[in-house]
Amino acid sequence: MRIKRLSCYFGNTLIFYFLALWLKTYVLNKILGIKFSDTDAFFSLVFVKNDGAAFNIFSGFQDMLIIFAALIILLITIFLARNKLYIPEKFLMMLSLFSAGIVGNAVERYTLGYVEDFIKINLFNFPVFNLNDIMITIGALWLAFVVINDKRREIKENKDAEEDIIYRDI
Repeated sequence: MRIKRLSCYFGNTLIFYFLALWLKTYVLNKILGIKFSDTDAFFSLVFVKNDGAAFNIFSGFQDMLIIFAALIILLITIFLARNKLYIPEKFLMMLSLFSAGIVGNAVERYTLGYVEDFIKINLFNFPVFNLNDIMITIGALWLAFVVINDKRREIKENKDAEEDIIYRDI
């Protein structure tokens, strides 16, 4: 069961990683710089070298960011390998999406010394980002949603159990 779980996690992570890599390569080689319509377009594609993390924090700390990424992947792997409980496929997919984004940015940091960001939101002043950032954000939000939902469900089940005990005693 654990080997199947790990192979599913790593397999999906690789699929997401290579899909994002292919899309990024396509955008940077074929589409970058093409005007979509006018200056009021929702987003545009621009090339930015980001040597930091989100919002360019930790700029210049590439080694630390690579080690941090490796540590996160290691902790997720240990969690999946040691956990004896059933882990739903949706949760594994979320971890794979999250991990693929982390791996993608770490590989770029290691090989290039920076991360290639190219998606710019034009509606408001927001930092330029890439597909790996999107995968990390979606994975983290999905994780938060699952944890909050599980906690809410646990609270409701405990409340229902308490009501059953109260009514049983009457």
